[in-house]
Amino acid sequence: MGKVLVPTLLADFGIQITCWGISAFLQTEKFYDLVGLTSFILCTFLSLYKPWDENSIWANGKNPNAPHRVIHSRQIIASGTTSVWAAYLGLFLFSRALKHGDKRFDKIKKMPGLFLVYWLVQGIWVALAALPVYMTNSIPASVHPDLGLQDYFGIALWGTGFAFELIANYQKQKWRKEIGRDYKRSFISTGLWSLTRHPNYFGECLLWFGSYLFCSSAFSAAMESPVPIMSHWMSRLAVFSPMFVTILITRVSGIPLLERENDRRLKDVVAYWKYKKATSMFVPTLPRRNVE
Repeated sequence: MGKVLVPTLLADFGIQITCWGISAFLQTEKFYDLVGLTSFILCTFLSLYKPWDENSIWANGKNPNAPHRVIHSRQIIASGTTSVWAAYLGLFLFSRALKHGDKRFDKIKKMPGLFLVYWLVQGIWVALAALPVYMTNSIPASVHPDLGLQDYFGIALWGTGFAFELIANYQKQKWRKEIGRDYKRSFISTGLWSLTRHPNYFGECLLWFGSYLFCSSAFSAAMESPVPIMSHWMSRLAVFSPMFVTILITRVSGIPLLERENDRRLKDVVAYWKYKKATSMFVPTLPRRNVE
């Protein structure tokens, strides 16, 4: 497994450090999110095809003497869903950064040392969030069990989470376009945003829990194979994927930053404070009524 994870993670942090150097020189943050999401796709590709391995799937067409390798349907689905999510979110965030910039980096992008910390944290995000995907791709197809109930439940969770993120982002974009110049004194409270103040972030966390469940159904087989491919501690490490994403979003860089910004921007808007009291911060629930 280390033959897959180590090159994959080295590529991840190599990308972050290289792009930090370019961005620090140009003093721009516009490529930050795009590089992060592109790293997901590249690392997923590397973990699946292993171009450095002469016996990998990548080598099938190049080395006629190499044993034929196949890809299990679990690996295809896990890699495909991760790539679809990364491509969508990368383009969405990049287009937003081009239009509006990213206030997080107004001062930081002029401080190379501190700017590097943000790029390294992004590398950790890429490494941990998709860790179950990298791990399941490191398990030979012959060891993977058939798709079962846990897989179907996991992919259903992923689909629900992705739909939440997609719809919530679309609804906010549409609202912001309609509200126009009044954006700075208004807030969205319709659609999914009536059920939670951060439906896009809820969807993000949910899809990674689904991805973990889907990928981890192969871990037991990997540990119990005649030549164990995975240790028990490695299988437990994978659960940090959805936990890390959830903690990062709810406690560090996602919701806390937006909540503080909204409280500052809308401090005199009475309707906003009523909405905040009536609406769940994270998990979707029906809004509470008669809130004063």
